[in-house]
Amino acid sequence: MKYLLVLGLLALVVGLIYWRLRPYIQAVRRFLGAVREANRVREAARGDLPRQPTRRASHADRLVRCASCGTWLPGSRAVRLGSANTTFCSHACLERSADAPRKARKSAS
Repeated sequence: MKYLLVLGLLALVVGLIYWRLRPYIQAVRRFLGAVREANRVREAARGDLPRQPTRRASHADRLVRCASCGTWLPGSRAVRLGSANTTFCSHACLERSADAPRKARKSAS
């Protein structure tokens, strides 16, 4: 009976410590996810890794426009960085867009 009580108190202490550290753990996980995504983009730009398919099926069957060069392509082939709505036709185009200064585009209408 004593062991069960000690085990219960130990579980309570570990639970309280986890509860207090949870925001920090989530911040570290987000940071590591961003580092992992940046490494994946860098490796894919070198051609070492194949392009990963998009996660949402709704984007795969419609055309999207590259934010950098304006090329239309299927959503399944588009390169997206994180959860942003901005799409690019290639990793090279994404890097060119990041390096180039912002220019205002004129619309056709």
